[in-house]
Amino acid sequence: MVELNGTLLWQIVNFVILCAILGHFAYKPMLKVLDERKARIQNDLDSAASANADAQKLKESYEAQLRDAQVKAQDIVSKAVKEAQIQAQAQIDAAREAIAKEKEAASKQIERERVEALEDLKSQVAAISCDIASKIISKNMTPDTNDRLIAESIAKLGARKAGK
Repeated sequence: MVELNGTLLWQIVNFVILCAILGHFAYKPMLKVLDERKARIQNDLDSAASANADAQKLKESYEAQLRDAQVKAQDIVSKAVKEAQIQAQAQIDAAREAIAKEKEAASKQIERERVEALEDLKSQVAAISCDIASKIISKNMTPDTNDRLIAESIAKLGARKAGK
């Protein structure tokens, strides 16, 4: 089996010394580097999580601002449409009012011209009546003379209207 002699003892002592030297000079610094690396990685993960949370908050803030901007834009468009409708209605009302005034003015003009035409007709009838009366009085009237005077008066009336 295993022999217990001095060489084995020296090998065990050498192994323990080697483990102590390696533990002191290699194992502890290596564990220290691994712990530092682990802490750095954990710190980076925490920083990334914090940055992610900040980015999420910033994204939500931008989305809220975007929604507000869309609502404001819709309000502006709605106000512009309402204002355009009001202006269009005002222009339509103004046009209707102008048409009504023009219509009223035209009606008054037509009425004035009608009155003037009636007055002119009255004066012409009066003049023709006077002419006929004077001719009837100055001449002895016969039915032929009466027809001739009426025809002449009508011809004069037509000539006056054409000459006017």
